[in-house]
Amino acid sequence: MNVVKQSLRRRTEKAQRREQILAAAFEEFAINGYAATRLDDVARRARIAKGTVFFHFKNKKALFRSVVRYMIHPVLGEVDGLVAAFTGSAEVLLCDLLSRPYTEVVRNEKARGIIRLLIAEARNFPQLSDIYYREVIQPGVTAIRLVLEKGIAAGEFRRTAIVDFPQILVAPMVLAVVWALINGEGRPLDLDSYMNAHLEFALDGLRRSSGASGTSQETAMVKGEI
Repeated sequence: MNVVKQSLRRRTEKAQRREQILAAAFEEFAINGYAATRLDDVARRARIAKGTVFFHFKNKKALFRSVVRYMIHPVLGEVDGLVAAFTGSAEVLLCDLLSRPYTEVVRNEKARGIIRLLIAEARNFPQLSDIYYREVIQPGVTAIRLVLEKGIAAGEFRRTAIVDFPQILVAPMVLAVVWALINGEGRPLDLDSYMNAHLEFALDGLRRSSGASGTSQETAMVKGEI
């Protein structure tokens, strides 16, 4: 029994140390940028030995990839399973996928910080944008395309060029992030109203028969009423 407890404690401590490193790395990346961030500084901020950082992450690139996952990836957590297992309407599922980033990214100052870092550094370090594309953009685009195909097959959505460019459906969310990065707290958006307008705009363009029949449903879903 003692052996089991000790093993569990070691795993817990390892997970906690990993999160401690990721939190410190995010702060260093956000303050100094990718190029200027040193693993020595990450270790100092985390109050651990540099060797402990290398125990968990083999280099700075691996650490940055993990920071991206840590800060933003939860919005896409198990999204493939969600899409595959969902038995309701494609419209409700699409609303779920499009509304999640508002909580996990737009309202998340640290997640916005990662995006700011990518915008600033990607030109000089294209591998950063490659990491973000593989870890965040590609899975998200694939999931939305699957939902669109599901809706088309069920007769809920029209087949349009949006299937080829699902990025268009998340463009208003990206604009909300850019707005927050540029304007800060000086000119804040009413994000609840903005998100509902985003969903209404997207669904009206996708529905086989245009109209407001589903607006109240997806709005209630977003607000947690259904």
